[in-house]
Amino acid sequence: MRSKMADEVVLDMGAREKPQSLMEKFRERYNDQEVDKRIKLSSQRWVRGLMIFQAPTQLFMFHYYIIPYLFEDYDEWTQYYLKVFVTYTAIQCVINYLCTILYDTSITNTKDRPDLPGLTDRWENPPDHFVPLYNNQNGGAVQMQMPEEDDESGFEWKYCEICKIYKPPRTHHCNLCKVCILKRDHHCYMVGNCIGFKNQRYFVVLAFYVALIGLLSGYFQYRYLQVFYYPDSSSWTDFIPPVAFYRWLFGTVDTLSLHVCIMILHVYLEFLFGFIGFIYFNSQLAIISKGKTLYEMTKFIPVRNLNSINRNFRSVFGDFWALNFFFPMQLIFRQRDDGKSWEGIKLDHNANLQAKTN
Repeated sequence: MRSKMADEVVLDMGAREKPQSLMEKFRERYNDQEVDKRIKLSSQRWVRGLMIFQAPTQLFMFHYYIIPYLFEDYDEWTQYYLKVFVTYTAIQCVINYLCTILYDTSITNTKDRPDLPGLTDRWENPPDHFVPLYNNQNGGAVQMQMPEEDDESGFEWKYCEICKIYKPPRTHHCNLCKVCILKRDHHCYMVGNCIGFKNQRYFVVLAFYVALIGLLSGYFQYRYLQVFYYPDSSSWTDFIPPVAFYRWLFGTVDTLSLHVCIMILHVYLEFLFGFIGFIYFNSQLAIISKGKTLYEMTKFIPVRNLNSINRNFRSVFGDFWALNFFFPMQLIFRQRDDGKSWEGIKLDHNANLQAKTN
């Protein structure tokens, strides 16, 4: 009797659920798609709100305070060209930001499969009369079967169970955007959109101008505050944005004005976004030069690129790719690739088989 009760106690204790560790709770929350969607929506609102706030106020500060006061020793034409340069960089940043979030990078819902065997020959050498592509001895219609073998590059067209379409090679489904993204690089929470084949060129240029504007404007606004406000400030706490706005609102500091409060906030935001843009820009250049995507590198997909660095940049930016950083060349020099067939890029079968084995 005692042994039976002991067995029951042991079995009851073993049936209890173990409490989750802190790492397990974090991993469960990190993999929660609902949390990711809320983060996506909140990041979209914050970044777009900051863009609406930063673009006009920053231009105003440079045109009416920083250039006239910090560069007062220069002639009028030099100040004029500086204002033109500041306006030009702001316009480039806003345009590339809009192109990044407005260009649709998803795959359209179609049943086309250009890699099906026999379609290319049939298109180039059409028959004199209609004949079926796949013969049926009984004379009935036969549904075409999608082949599972890879193409010459080693990639294969796969079927997405969510979108109900066959997606081209290097195309992956995004759980946040709920669509398949052509040549998906990553989902950027800063812009609230997936970066893929159709908008990567705008995203790289955007990161370049965010880094340039953020670091330079942050430095010059810091210099303005250091020269024209710091000697008259009451204490170092005046440079904390909430404290500065509170003291300006209630008039506790006579020399603290609204444009000084906005500049103090700008210094923090500009250095933050400038640092983030610098990291994004350099990482994107390194990835593009290798002819890969961030998704392929993080998922350890064995992609072997046989193209030159110049060819890899042209596949993203088009011909004369360096001019994209100075002028909007997207409408003149389009991308050579179509996003579905990749010349000079192959899948390393040996490395892929070894990775699956391990």
